[in-house]
Amino acid sequence: MLHKVLEAHDGDLPDFCKVTFANTGKEMPETLDFVRDCAENWDVDIVWLERFARLTKKGEKNKYAYKTKVVNYESASRNGEPFAQLLKTMGYTPNPMVRFCTAQLKVAAITEYLINVCEFETPFNTLIGIRADEPRRVAKLSGTIERGNERYLPLHLDGITKRDISDFWTNNSFDLNLPNHNGVNDMGNCDLCYLKGYKIRQSIIRDKPEMADWWIEQEESLSKEAGMPVFFDNKTPSYATMKKIALEQTSIFDDSFSNETISCFCGD
Repeated sequence: MLHKVLEAHDGDLPDFCKVTFANTGKEMPETLDFVRDCAENWDVDIVWLERFARLTKKGEKNKYAYKTKVVNYESASRNGEPFAQLLKTMGYTPNPMVRFCTAQLKVAAITEYLINVCEFETPFNTLIGIRADEPRRVAKLSGTIERGNERYLPLHLDGITKRDISDFWTNNSFDLNLPNHNGVNDMGNCDLCYLKGYKIRQSIIRDKPEMADWWIEQEESLSKEAGMPVFFDNKTPSYATMKKIALEQTSIFDDSFSNETISCFCGD
């Protein structure tokens, strides 16, 4: 999508356009490399953002306060710091029904930057890379306005499909160096996002058990604080249990849980 925007303007991004990347700290390293590579190979400025939450002090208006920071490839969080701070502040985990992580760490971070720093007037157009072969998402999002963002879907309007995107990257000089299974990147979004299907998460943990540790730490820390079990997804085992299953190399319970993956995008 970014490449096509640049093509439409003879390779130069117009002054009224901003390209942003909101980092939760749990993206795969390859994702961070890819954002850097897009900026360097296409000579475009990509603004890296991170949003941190805190409980407000007595006398402040709201219960929670947020600060969006501009970072870069070198200084970007790589150990889940923005995400962990949000969880600590909220005192509970997001879940498939309440995805406040995406809402606060990505959508709000970008919106806040564009309004407060870039002084965009609302509603402003937000380009979203939903394809023409995603009719359900198109119907739900095209032309809608939320939080000052008017959603615009240029790939859909241009008839771009999964096959077109695959062909583009196959013939490109660089790509996102993560496994692609029939157009689906299981390692996309946060590394072990609770919205990924159970079997996908279990497969990732079997391959990289240490990847579960951050998620285990968050669930255990919040459970201790709440005095009761706290999980990202109550319909599947805890991350500690998933790691235990992975290390024991058993999948006896795998078929009991849904393997449907849900996009982390708030419009889904």
